[in-house]
Amino acid sequence: MADKNKELIALSENPAARFWKVDFSKLTNAEQVFVCIWELEAQVNNGGFAQYFLNSSGDNAHKIIAALQSIGANLTAKTVKQAIDVFGPSGPPASHVERQEVIEKLSEEQKEVWNKLDTEFFGYPNNLTELLHDFVMKNRNQIQGLGK
Repeated sequence: MADKNKELIALSENPAARFWKVDFSKLTNAEQVFVCIWELEAQVNNGGFAQYFLNSSGDNAHKIIAALQSIGANLTAKTVKQAIDVFGPSGPPASHVERQEVIEKLSEEQKEVWNKLDTEFFGYPNNLTELLHDFVMKNRNQIQGLGK
């Protein structure tokens, strides 16, 4: 049986893939979903939602809920939505600099919400590896570097 995590890592590192080479807006929908979920998982696992939003990965936060739902990760989407809600009704600013400024002004209570949600995320209410791998296989014709 194939190791789906290793296959996803190989895809993310494939020199033929466009994920990290072209502007996000020029990626196919399937490639955008991959990037959104890949960056979310990497950043949250490394430093929680604070790191996800603080880094450039947060530039695509406005697409992450739809990306998670498109692979069937609805429970994870709910957790991420709660993390986004910390920013208020307008959500996180798309601008990296503006987002950093807003994060610096968050209260301890707001940061504590993220800490709680980090723990929820780490519990993996959905198996993101399985779901993302299945999504990639179903949409392989839209993902450069994967083959048909």
